[in-house]
Amino acid sequence: MVPVPALAPPGPLARAGAEARAVTAPLWLLAALGVGIVGLSLARAVAARRAARELADRRRAEVAAAAEREALLRAALEGAPSAIVLFSDVGRISLANAAARELFFDGRDPQGENFVAMLGGAPEALRRALLGDGDELFSVDDPAGERQTYTLAKRRFVIAGEAMVLVLVKNLSRELHRQEADAWKRMIRVFCHELNNSLAPVSSLVHSARLVVDGSPVAPRLERIFATIADRTEHLRLFLDGYAQFSRLPLPRPVEVAWGPFVARVLALWPAARLEGEVPAEPGWFDPAQLEQVVINLLKNAAECGGPPDQVTVSVTSMAARGVRLTVADRGPGMSPQVMERALVPFYSTKERGSGIGLTLCREIVEAHGGALRLENRDGGGLAVHVRLLPARGLVDGAVGKLTLTRS
Repeated sequence: MVPVPALAPPGPLARAGAEARAVTAPLWLLAALGVGIVGLSLARAVAARRAARELADRRRAEVAAAAEREALLRAALEGAPSAIVLFSDVGRISLANAAARELFFDGRDPQGENFVAMLGGAPEALRRALLGDGDELFSVDDPAGERQTYTLAKRRFVIAGEAMVLVLVKNLSRELHRQEADAWKRMIRVFCHELNNSLAPVSSLVHSARLVVDGSPVAPRLERIFATIADRTEHLRLFLDGYAQFSRLPLPRPVEVAWGPFVARVLALWPAARLEGEVPAEPGWFDPAQLEQVVINLLKNAAECGGPPDQVTVSVTSMAARGVRLTVADRGPGMSPQVMERALVPFYSTKERGSGIGLTLCREIVEAHGGALRLENRDGGGLAVHVRLLPARGLVDGAVGKLTLTRS
C-alpha cells in the first residue's frame, strides 16, 4: 500500500480569501434583494400614479359629461314653449324658464323668491289651480281682455333630501280654436258637397221646365215660379260658397305692408267710414289679401249694425314689442253677453239673411297669422272688434296670455 500524503494546511492568504468570500456573498445577495425591492416599489408607484391619472381623467370626463347633460337639460327647459317653475315645498323658486318668466313674472328672473307667497295677487282661477293637488284646466282673461285657456300639471319629488314641486303650464287657447275650426271645416265640406250635389239637378230641371212650357199660355205664370226657384237656388249656392271659402282657407303668406296705402285702399270701399288717428310708420307683417278680407268683413258688419254710418271708424295702433292692434268700431247697439258668447261660432247669426261665417272666417285668418281677434262693447254704445297682429316678421310676442302673479 502506497501511503497518501497528508494535505498541507491552507496558508494565510488562502484563509483570508475564503473568509472574504464568506462575508461578500451575503452582501451581494442582500444588494440584489434590495434592488429588486426598490424596482418593485418603483413599478408599483408608477402603476399607482398611472391608475390615479386614469381615475382623475375619468372623473373629469364624467364631470364634463354631467355638465354637458345639465347644460342641455337647462337649454331644453329654457326653450320649452310651456311655462315651467321648480320650487321647494315651502315655496322657494329654484328655476323658472323663459316662458314662465314671461307668463308669470313680467320677464324678470324670480329665482330665490317665494312662489307660494306671490299667489295672493294671482287671478282666482290660477290660484285655485296652483293650490290644487292634481292637474287642472282653467281659463283667465289676459290683460288685453282675451279669454285664455290653460292646462296646469303639478308633480312632486325629492332632490338631495328636499321636497320639490314642478309646475308646468301650457296655453291651449289657440290649439282649442284650431281643433274647433278643423271640426267645423270637416262638417262644412260634407255639408257643401251634399247640397251642391242636389243644387245642380235643381238648376238643370228649372232650365228644362222653361223650355217645355215655352210658348204655353201658362208660361208667364210659371215663369214667376221658375224665377223664384232659380233665385233661391243661386242664393243657396252663394251661401255655400262662403262656407267653402272658410273650409279651404289657405295659409297666409306674410310680407311687409305699409299701413297707409293698405288702410286707404280698404276705406275706399266704404266711403262713410273714417280713419281715427295716425297709422304706424313701421310696416306691418301680414298677408295683405287675407287681412283686407278681414277688414272688409268687419266694416260690412259695422255698416249693417244699425248705428250712424259716419260713426264707423278704423284705427291702427302700434303696441311696440306686442305688435299692432287694428280696430273697427261702430256706434250701434253692441252685443248682449249671450250674443257675444256665440258670435264667433260658425252658422250663428242675428241677421235674417246672415250666413254666420263672417266673424268666424275673420278669426281663422287672424289666428293663422299668429294673432287674436276680440269683441268688446264700447262705452257710450257700439261694438269694437280688435285684431292684434304680431310684430314685423313674426317676432315672438312675449306679452301674449300673461298670468302675472301680481295681477288679481
